[in-house]
Amino acid sequence: MESSFPHFRDGDVNIVVYKDVYRLHSSTLKACSRELRDLLSSLSPFGFGHYGYLQLELVESVSHGYGVLEDPNDQYQNGSMYMQLQKPIIMWPPAVRLVWANMFKIFYDLSPLLDQGGLENVLSRCWDLIDLADCLRATRAVFPMIETSLQDLGSHFYALIADDPINWMKLGTYMRSALIFKEAAIHIIGNWNALGDDLDYLPSVVHELCESRYRELVIFKQELEARMLQHCPYQTLRGGPHSEFMVAPYAKDLSMWMAMTFYSQWFCVAICENRTYFARDGGAAFYRSIYAGGDAYLGVEEQETYNVIHMNAHRARILENRLGILKADMSRFVAVLLVNESRYDADLMGELPYLTCCKIEDDELPWITWPDGDWHVDSDEELFLSDYERIAESDMDDEVSGTGFTETGAADSENENDADIEDAEATNTEGSETEEEKEDEAATLTVEEDEMAMIPA
Repeated sequence: MESSFPHFRDGDVNIVVYKDVYRLHSSTLKACSRELRDLLSSLSPFGFGHYGYLQLELVESVSHGYGVLEDPNDQYQNGSMYMQLQKPIIMWPPAVRLVWANMFKIFYDLSPLLDQGGLENVLSRCWDLIDLADCLRATRAVFPMIETSLQDLGSHFYALIADDPINWMKLGTYMRSALIFKEAAIHIIGNWNALGDDLDYLPSVVHELCESRYRELVIFKQELEARMLQHCPYQTLRGGPHSEFMVAPYAKDLSMWMAMTFYSQWFCVAICENRTYFARDGGAAFYRSIYAGGDAYLGVEEQETYNVIHMNAHRARILENRLGILKADMSRFVAVLLVNESRYDADLMGELPYLTCCKIEDDELPWITWPDGDWHVDSDEELFLSDYERIAESDMDDEVSGTGFTETGAADSENENDADIEDAEATNTEGSETEEEKEDEAATLTVEEDEMAMIPA
């Protein structure tokens, strides 16, 4: 028999999730789950049906949809007269068996199967594991492994977040996963105008954070567009009047002035048509066309629409050249908006219809800025493996002492008593010194009164 998951030859716990059977180690189960630690500690490996090892079976529970593990011998007593009390075997559906299989895999640092049945099931598989981890008080072991397994999905994982950022944001918030939270926030902020009422499903603090970053992005876009409308390619000093800060020969470049006029008119029409920052896509298509430059926008046909002055071919080529210079400058303006701060691979998965240039920093995470908020908090009893080892040692010391006192504790008590005695003596000393000082002061006052009485009036 091969000694590996789910059957270890040296395993001392037999778990039945019918039809699945696991032979696992009690030490591993106790280290990962506080609930299983309490359960296994209460059982004896000897008795009817145990065969020298601990045995657990998944049974139905009203409060837990995935069932609970119990000692099967608690269902009936030894002897033939009690056999009829045994509960019938439960045929667990594949979904329940899968979540338990994934849970036990995580306990052994094995990646759970999150994409079984298709990538569309990944999010629900994660929530199934989280629900069971809460019941077993095993979130400290489960949450990191879920995040690692999601990253193993590669670009598909980040595409899933882009498809449903609201629900992934909920998951990231519940797990306190900075990776999931920040990735989902990028897509929520970038696609804010299109998400509409779906944003109401976000936790209030998360909604406020994303909305504030969205407002900041809108203000930045407004200021950027204002600078673009005021830009002159030959301007040598920002913010100054064009006529004072331009090289003299270019001030008489009629073609450049015409190009700037055409460009400004095209830009203002785009603003009136809500194709800029207020658009459903946040102006993504508009800014991307500006960044591309060339014939991506304001081509020959559009130039004819805005140009009411008839020009010959030579003048038209000069105007086209000046527009090219102007477009190259504008491209540099919008480059900052087209930075992809997400992990979504647009080259592999396709370009998103919104911008992904705004991100959340680590110090802005809600559980960092508001640690006392209504977040998911692990049980106070839930500890890491090293903590379990220390608890086990302290438990052994308590059992050996029998009275609940250890030598160290007795020594500490003696030291505390000595300290109390010293404090009392110091207090008495201070009290006596205080009384002596009062007597001295009274004597001094008496002498001064006598001297005052001897002075003639």
